[in-house]
Amino acid sequence: MKVIHRTDSLLMIEDQPWLIGILMIVMALTFAFGSMALLASGELFGGLMMLLIGVGVPVLIGALMVQRVRLTFDHAAGTLTRTRRSVLGLSRTTRALDRLDRARVGVSTDSDGTTYRMELVLRDPPETVPFTTYYTSGGRPEAMAQAVNDWLDASR
Repeated sequence: MKVIHRTDSLLMIEDQPWLIGILMIVMALTFAFGSMALLASGELFGGLMMLLIGVGVPVLIGALMVQRVRLTFDHAAGTLTRTRRSVLGLSRTTRALDRLDRARVGVSTDSDGTTYRMELVLRDPPETVPFTTYYTSGGRPEAMAQAVNDWLDASR
């Protein structure tokens, strides 16, 4: 998550989950090599199952979870645009910028600990728009929410 462009009239923030994508590729390649070794040693069923599951699951997870998300706050156009790009395609939703009340940090707590994500609070009608579909540890969601709120305060 980072601010990629900031002026008085335009703010763009983006999330590119490179680490998840790289981990899924490494996992798929590891299982592909393992399945080739099994196939070469004559273990047809084990090799095919390892290839199907060991490569298929990381590729599926990567396709569903690795998404580049960009929020564009544009005063000139009066719009808030959320663009999400993945291997499955591109989706874009646009809302009126004057509906944006503030950005906040959403919190999820479970037995593994506490994680966070930035969320946009809209009004008329009330709606919460998450920046990412997942929660993460660390201070990046707080920094992004602060950047959005600072930009909003400066432009109002």
